[in-house]
Amino acid sequence: MGAATEQPIEEWMMTDATLTLEDGPELLGEVVDTGGDYIRIKTRTEMTQDQLAQYAEGMIEIDGKAQKVMLESAMPLPDDEEVMELTMRRFTPSA
Repeated sequence: MGAATEQPIEEWMMTDATLTLEDGPELLGEVVDTGGDYIRIKTRTEMTQDQLAQYAEGMIEIDGKAQKVMLESAMPLPDDEEVMELTMRRFTPSA
């Protein structure tokens, strides 16, 4: 059997997202998970966890659909501290 060439999942499954924090910056990122009441995205930013913690709410746009979210957490990735994984709770849960 020959070795199969595999494409990393990130190259073909990631969906872009735009998060506009209320009274704050706009962050561009990639969707990690959109299941249930929560949305998780990865974004590259120079902001720290403490700076992001100042913002509670915002609007996220995914695939042309916007919805209001509350920022629950911002955690830097262990291998790249400029990449944050943001977890947001939807104000209107998905069905």
